[in-house]
Amino acid sequence: MNRLLLILVLLSAPLIAAPYTPTTGDEIVAQWAAPSNPALQSLKTASRLQPNNPATIVALANSYIAQAGQPGQSRFYGLAQAALKPLIEKNISHKALWLTWAQVQQHQHNFEVAQTALEKVLTEDPSNETANLLAARIYIIQEKPLAARNACLKLLGSADLLTVTACSIEANSYLHPNDLTNNYQQLADLINRQGLPNDERATWIIQLLADLALRNNDPATAATWLAQGLTNANLNYLAQWADVQLALNNSQAVLTTLVPIVNAAPEMDDALLLRLALSEKNIGKEQIGRETHWQTQLTERVELREQRQDSLHASELAMYYLDIAPNAKKALYWAEINIANTREYTDKNLLARAQQLNEVAPTQLPNVKLRAQQ
Repeated sequence: MNRLLLILVLLSAPLIAAPYTPTTGDEIVAQWAAPSNPALQSLKTASRLQPNNPATIVALANSYIAQAGQPGQSRFYGLAQAALKPLIEKNISHKALWLTWAQVQQHQHNFEVAQTALEKVLTEDPSNETANLLAARIYIIQEKPLAARNACLKLLGSADLLTVTACSIEANSYLHPNDLTNNYQQLADLINRQGLPNDERATWIIQLLADLALRNNDPATAATWLAQGLTNANLNYLAQWADVQLALNNSQAVLTTLVPIVNAAPEMDDALLLRLALSEKNIGKEQIGRETHWQTQLTERVELREQRQDSLHASELAMYYLDIAPNAKKALYWAEINIANTREYTDKNLLARAQQLNEVAPTQLPNVKLRAQQ
């Protein structure tokens, strides 16, 4: 799975922030508790009583999606899909229904299915903010930055300036990758002038700024931004934060922060398990006899994923065979499967590393077509 999933509509941990000036700090504390949503049971009951009511079903699915982004809760994406599918199969004409379906399919890497759903929404409502943001994100994943920017520009006149600017800057950062410094500075200056928004977009903006900084070889600045939203952060945010800490050689910080979160979660996420294993291995290089608890668990998980030929976790499998248990052929195999689905900066970097390990000239990306997962 690609590291940076900047889908505004999927963020479930809003931040409230005043105008922001980045500061540094050595101690980072994350807190996370299992989600408690009393309204969920009421939505389940309502959906049983009104199984053909799109508004009721969408409300239930969105409640599932809100929980799905938290550590150990990814199973809720499957519940959201199951709730929506009967009405989708009936081809019910309902804008929110198809938009929510697109969100779930995007997460499952079924991008063509997601785009078909978005076309239904945008045909009815061309300036729909959520649909255009999601379309732009999918275009970026598919290495179509010009189409992504066009989707962003469709929001002019309907969305606020910050939303249009952030969306366009992300697209431009892929359209003009040699201009990362300028892209970062434009967005950082805007945020430093007016502050982070008091809604879910704050998380999106922080992650985008951190991504731009990290891609520009400035992990310290990325860490400064991400420190703002670490408390109660969602899974994607935590994985990005861990990658930045690893880039700063702060393996102990990753273990200190993520271990209690993973232990408290109802299930163990591959993304966090991988970062824990990497941190454990890094520290083990300095401490002879260090235990390999997380590496052992990751190895067991990788074996299971391989047996299932789980392309949804291809990036984690490629990273495992690059950094945990080096295996040139397997690293390249999974990196190529991953790049067939997602073609962002981190995906290309992963493939280049695997090709280098195999001494394969990275002249072009493989043209691999995978069957959409159902």
